[in-house]
Amino acid sequence: MSIKTSISRTIKRLNLHSVVMNLPIFGKALYDALSKEFSRVNDFKNIVKSSTVPNENMDISTIDDNELKYGIDEIISATDTERIARIIERAQRNGNGGPDWIQDQIQKAGFDLYVILNEKNISSVFQFGDFQFNDIQFGGAITYTDPDSIPGELVASSPNGDIGGQFLQFGDFQFGSSIQFGTLAEGFAYPQPKPFKITTNPNRWGYFFFLSPFYDHVALESELLEVSEIEWKYLKKTVIQLKHLRNWAIVQVKIV
Repeated sequence: MSIKTSISRTIKRLNLHSVVMNLPIFGKALYDALSKEFSRVNDFKNIVKSSTVPNENMDISTIDDNELKYGIDEIISATDTERIARIIERAQRNGNGGPDWIQDQIQKAGFDLYVILNEKNISSVFQFGDFQFNDIQFGGAITYTDPDSIPGELVASSPNGDIGGQFLQFGDFQFGSSIQFGTLAEGFAYPQPKPFKITTNPNRWGYFFFLSPFYDHVALESELLEVSEIEWKYLKKTVIQLKHLRNWAIVQVKIV
């Protein structure tokens, strides 16, 4: 039933024509006017409803507010459709951090990247049994790809290490590791947070995964996905928020 029909029937049911106006003459103009106003309210209701829960049909006038709500960095070159897709991706972030889910979320955010796990391999060295004595391995020696050999950008969780406390400063020089001879810098901390560095311990390499432009293998240096500085900042933040804290990622992108 249309809004016009509903309003018309309501007016007739209330018998307003007998006390207000001649319905055959003025009735149509009355319910047409009321219908127009109710249609405007109904359209606004639909806009609010469609924008409360992010979806593909959400009104573009709500994009800025939703990006602010979900902490999405502005990418000037992105279209309205791409911006809405990133809002939906961020709003639906309720998965468990598994590789398929991470890949799905990153692709919904507009990045054509695939999760490649650092799968274990069996070494080809001469082996016997299931034990190791001295330098002879008896059993399957498990190896992983050294993440330091994979081109791309390292993404790890933050912060990394203790930032320590403020130290004393005198003059313009520093002697040793604990006394700074220089102008006192209020709020300065020593030591500063440690930079992230890929471990050389093979036992930890299995905690790395790779985000590759290819679904079946990691990319070479010449095959990295090119992204802008703004896109990289958004992608890096997204990966940090999606992945498990213990896992580090090599994102195979080139910042241009």
